[in-house]
Amino acid sequence: MGGLVSAGHRQLLAFGARPAHSRAMNGIDPTDYSVVVKHRAKPPKPWRWEIYRAGRSGPIEQSSVYFKTMVTAGKAGKEALKQLLGRLDA
Repeated sequence: MGGLVSAGHRQLLAFGARPAHSRAMNGIDPTDYSVVVKHRAKPPKPWRWEIYRAGRSGPIEQSSVYFKTMVTAGKAGKEALKQLLGRLDA
């Protein structure tokens, strides 16, 4: 299942829908990807999700819209990561 870590103004979510070994066989290791929610703008919608891959300093994807709450941004980011992993696994 997924893990959740909060640190200051960010929230990290990491998860995989299938066992790691099934994706790793296709060259995709879902544990290499994580969603980070960051406070990037002024209220009322300051939150944005960003997807990071291990070994890269910048996000490989980020939300084009901002969210009112960290929780809402995190849920949207988790869904975006699920879709990304699905596309990479195809």
